[in-house]
Amino acid sequence: MGPHHKFLFSAIFMMLTGAAHALVVNPDGPGIDPAIDVSSMNWAPGNALLTPVGNASIFTHHLGDVFQSYMHASLNALENSNGVGIGGSAPNRWAYIAGYREQVVSTVGNNVVLDTIGGGENFFRLYFDATPNAHAGNGTGYGPDATNADPVLVLSGMIAARGETAISALRVAPGSLDQSGVDNYPGVASITAVGTGAMSVIIESFDPVYFSEGVPAGLGLDFQIMFNAPFTQADPSSCFKNGANTLINGAGPNTLDGLECGVNTVGSINGIDGTNLIFMTDTSTSFTQIEPISEPMSSALLGIGLVAMRAGRRRIPR
Repeated sequence: MGPHHKFLFSAIFMMLTGAAHALVVNPDGPGIDPAIDVSSMNWAPGNALLTPVGNASIFTHHLGDVFQSYMHASLNALENSNGVGIGGSAPNRWAYIAGYREQVVSTVGNNVVLDTIGGGENFFRLYFDATPNAHAGNGTGYGPDATNADPVLVLSGMIAARGETAISALRVAPGSLDQSGVDNYPGVASITAVGTGAMSVIIESFDPVYFSEGVPAGLGLDFQIMFNAPFTQADPSSCFKNGANTLINGAGPNTLDGLECGVNTVGSINGIDGTNLIFMTDTSTSFTQIEPISEPMSSALLGIGLVAMRAGRRRIPR
């Protein structure tokens, strides 16, 4: 995310949620890296998949249509209050997956706005992996799967119904979907579109090995997201993960090695003739006050963490 966009997003979210907070984070858990004060996280370019629910469709998006979103990315840097990267030489050992539902609330020409709503597959999971295996092109390794046996779940939660996504088409004439280095999806084209979004995570549990001083009651994660199609800084993902941590079809077969999904759900032209729509994401996250949490819940969060869990005919962006 560019400095101008990071500043703009930060200003907006400070007005909405108050000043960002810092948490004490152990970047490698029980490892040798010292604990640090982390105010924000800058994520490497990742992927988002938008899939229709019920009678909704990517090609036609009426007011009220509902979509399920899935996202994943690996970490680029942990940051201090000045936005400076800190905390060890391998930040990509952290990765997240997320899922939530959105509903169309405005559609004008080639512009569409969706609000986050409850229901559906609603989850957020943050993992630490001592031997990072995240693979953007295949969409694997963001947490446990057949390619990644050793990730540790360090924080989990749900997505609050307070976010919004706004997407606009810049050009309908398609080009290659994968414009990041070699085209690994030579049979798939895409419209050109851009967007911005917000996603708020209500923290439900955490691992005190990685958050040694706990997480204050009501503190959550505010994600500021930029969406782009086609892909210019990361490969489109063949697969995504659902709430059951099962791989699901994204962009489908590619020319890369490794585990991939067998079905292309975005069609021959992403945004035109596929069931689903795929975007490249550029994301930044800050720790901010999301909403009050009752004392019993706060005590449970601080006292239990994840230790017990580990044991036991308008067209959407044209």
